[in-house]
Amino acid sequence: MASAKRAEGLVFLTPQNMIVEEAVGTRLFGDPPKREPCDITVGDFDDCKFKVQVLPDTLNIITVHISLGPIGARLQADLYGQEVMASVYAGMEAEPEGGYDFAVSFDLDNPPGGDPDAVLAKVSNLRRYLLGAPFTKAFTGLKEGNGSGLPLMTIDWRAGEAIWVKPADQRCTVVYAVNFPEETDRAIARVMLQQFAKESSKINGAPPCSYSEADKPPLEVRDLETDQYNECCGYLTFVVFPAHISTDEKFDKAVALLSGFRNYLHYHIKASKTYLHMRMRKKVNAWLQVLNRSVHEQDTPTEKKTSSGKTFKRAAAS
Repeated sequence: MASAKRAEGLVFLTPQNMIVEEAVGTRLFGDPPKREPCDITVGDFDDCKFKVQVLPDTLNIITVHISLGPIGARLQADLYGQEVMASVYAGMEAEPEGGYDFAVSFDLDNPPGGDPDAVLAKVSNLRRYLLGAPFTKAFTGLKEGNGSGLPLMTIDWRAGEAIWVKPADQRCTVVYAVNFPEETDRAIARVMLQQFAKESSKINGAPPCSYSEADKPPLEVRDLETDQYNECCGYLTFVVFPAHISTDEKFDKAVALLSGFRNYLHYHIKASKTYLHMRMRKKVNAWLQVLNRSVHEQDTPTEKKTSSGKTFKRAAAS
C-alpha cells in the first residue's frame, strides 16, 4: 500500500505517438473506416518527426514516414535499426521520402497478418522500436548468454548528452549522460538523478542504479573520450540482469522504459518547473490580497461639543 501511495500521481509517458495512432486507427477501425487523402506531419521528442500519408489515387494504402534527427543515420548504419525493420515490420517496409529515415506502408483493407490491432500497435510505436533497437540487441545477447560478443554502443542524442549500452553475458549496463542548457534545469536534474539512485535500493527487484558526478564518469565509460560531457549534470547507470528480461513482457517493458527514460526525465523536469511557478504565482496573489486589505484609514477631524453646547473641530493628530 505504501508503494502504491508513492506511485500515485506520477506521470508515465506512453511510448506510442497518439496522433499517429489516431490517424491510422480511424482508417482501420472507424465506423465506417475513413478512406480519404491525408498528409499529416507530427513532431515528437528529440527532433523526431512523423508523416502520415494517404494519396488520392490509393485511398486504401497508408504510409508512415519517420525522421529521427541526428541519430537516424546511425540507426540505419550500425545501431541495428535495419534489423528491427526486417523483424518487426517485415512486409511493411517502404522507401522513405527525402528528409526521413524510415517508412512503413500497408493496405488498410488487408492489414499484414490479418490483425489490425497488432498492426496499429506496431505503427504507432515505430519510434519506440527504432530507438530501442540497440537495447533490444543488447538484451537479446544477455538473454541468450552471448552478450560479450557485442560491442559497446554509443547513442549520441544531443550535444553534451549520450547513452552507452554495454552488453555482457551476465549483465547489461546502460549509462546516461544528462545535460541541460539552463542552470535551473540542471539543478533540478541533479536532484532527480540522485533521487533515482537513492530510491532504487528500496524497490525489490529493480535494476541497480547509481549516480556519478560529471567529473567522475562510471567505470564502463571511463576509458572513452568523455571530455564533451564534463559540464553535464552527471551520469546515471542502470544494470540489467537476466531476471529483469526473463519473459517477453518484461523484455518489452525494459526496452520501452530505458529507451524512453531520457524523455521521461526531461518531461518531469519541465513539469516540476511548471509546478513551482504555479506555487509562486499562488503565493504572490495571496500576498497581494493581504496588502490590499491592509490599507490604513486616514485620520479625519472629529466634531466635539463644549458644556455650553458650542461645537468645535479637533484637528487630526500630526
